Amino acid sequence: MQLNALDIAVIIAYLAAMSLIGLYFSKSQKSREDFFLGGRGMHWILVGGSLSLFSTISFMAIPGEMIRYGLGFFVVYPFVPLVVPIINRIVLPVLMRLKITSAYDYLAQRFDLRISKISEYVFAVKTLIWMGAIIYTASLAVSEVTGLNIFLIIAVIGVITTFYTSAGGLRSVIWTDFIQTALFTGCALIIPIYVAYAIGSGPLGWWETFSQAGRTEIITFSADPTVRVTTVGKMASVMFYFICTSTSDQMIVQRYLSTPSLREARRSVWVFMISNLTSILFLVICGLALFAFYHHKSTVPMDEFQAAIAGMADRAMPQFIVQELPHGVSGLIIAGLLAAAMSGLSSGMNSISSVLISDLSKQFSHVALFKKDLVLERLVGIVVSGFGVALAVAITFGMRETNWNLIELSGRLVNLFVGPLAVFVLAGILIRRVNGTSAILGFIASVMTSIFIAFGKPIFGLEENISFTWIIPASFLVGFAIAVMFSFLAADNEVAEV
Repeated sequence: MQLNALDIAVIIAYLAAMSLIGLYFSKSQKSREDFFLGGRGMHWILVGGSLSLFSTISFMAIPGEMIRYGLGFFVVYPFVPLVVPIINRIVLPVLMRLKITSAYDYLAQRFDLRISKISEYVFAVKTLIWMGAIIYTASLAVSEVTGLNIFLIIAVIGVITTFYTSAGGLRSVIWTDFIQTALFTGCALIIPIYVAYAIGSGPLGWWETFSQAGRTEIITFSADPTVRVTTVGKMASVMFYFICTSTSDQMIVQRYLSTPSLREARRSVWVFMISNLTSILFLVICGLALFAFYHHKSTVPMDEFQAAIAGMADRAMPQFIVQELPHGVSGLIIAGLLAAAMSGLSSGMNSISSVLISDLSKQFSHVALFKKDLVLERLVGIVVSGFGVALAVAITFGMRETNWNLIELSGRLVNLFVGPLAVFVLAGILIRRVNGTSAILGFIASVMTSIFIAFGKPIFGLEENISFTWIIPASFLVGFAIAVMFSFLAADNEVAEV
């Protein structure tokens, strides 16, 4: 089955709605604070719902991971709320009492301008890679189900998202992200319901099939760091991911700063965690349902079926959408795939622009055109979007040369700088004696650790790559330890009081 006129109408209506939201909020953009922080008046439910930042990497990769490798990657997520007190009681009080627009402004006050600038540009590179990855995965999915050229789809996503983001600023980003998260979660519910109806069995039956295939087996711990996923390794990865991103990723910190008070920001963290866990749960169930569905349709023994389904795991979701779901519903879920990509692209555009705009406005202060309200701010967003689209094209070619699945694409490429950026912020907040020099040395050690773990086999000649789950925790812990160690060796430990 291919998409028909009804599906296409649903997709076009969705894209038009997102553009209209951007136009609506464009009228309320009066200042830089409006454009980048929503006037610091955004509601905590909207902020928390938009914070999930789920993308097509999640939409395709989580069911794909479940189908190809089983349950091991997901068993630790119920423990994620344990990080909330760390964010709410340690990080947010520091960031919210300062009138700043980003975590990197805090670094300028805590250390010096050079660390702030290093963080800003590293964040921009990290986020551009992430934007490229999510545009690629969305375009791959839509290309799979429509037959359209993947590069055409990349261009369409880029143009529409650039329009509504550059028009409406952070208000449009938060509202569209909130809507897209709701649509995304609803779409993830449709698939298990349809599978239950189609094959006449529910989650208990699916679980039995999954167990027979050995997909419920879990490796708790291994002394071998090359073992792909263990419960201990994944626990460390998830916990440090949420702590590090909530501390130093401008896409998330910017949302906290858009709320009117510390109390509201803390509430948004709880909404963030609940919406994240809900979306992950639904997608895990999608993977379980799809495994059972395709096994039900298959006539080959389980071993042969597993080998066949592993090769198409990341494509199982989009193929099911078009081949099995009714018209209209297919269009809605394709809109969900586009929604996830557009959510990530819009968030990246606005957050990168917010950290670069201060320097750029000084450099181009003599240009008459840029003295008009928000012209430069919007232009920077458009340029950032162009880089994201270019990286999506590069990743499209690069993925043809690797055997990574989408989870590993995210783990090895997108998460390279998550730990290093957090070294700066958490060392500044937690360790009074850490100064600028020791923080930079910790950052360098953290980056080197990330690269070694992510690309140990091709760059450093390791026999096997170390598991990608160790990239964030190991890089952060090594960098933090180095920063603290050198803080005791530095002759001058004078630091700013913030």
